[in-house]
Amino acid sequence: MTGLAELLRRTAAEIRRCRGMVIRLEDAVHGLVDGPSGAALQDLQAIDLLDQRLHDLALWTEALAAAAGTARADRSGADLARGLLLAEMRRALGGAEAGDTPAAGHTEFF
Repeated sequence: MTGLAELLRRTAAEIRRCRGMVIRLEDAVHGLVDGPSGAALQDLQAIDLLDQRLHDLALWTEALAAAAGTARADRSGADLARGLLLAEMRRALGGAEAGDTPAAGHTEFF
């Protein structure tokens, strides 16, 4: 069985990875927008808010991991990750090493 602290550390790492994507997206959007209207600017601020929330979730999860100590999960990381939608996230949270995972997924434009 995987220790609960390790599962929480994996979770924090994935939250930080998501935050990195948000920061890149925020930078790209800032480069595209010249003099946005007030409403558009408010919508774009949601990106910054999401970044801040992901950062706080990562800090919270790391604090939980530190507090968990030697607590054990009832199921393995792979079992717990089985219902996740993103294969890359399933592998990372399930315990795959960085070298075991294929290159990051593709971007879909919608």
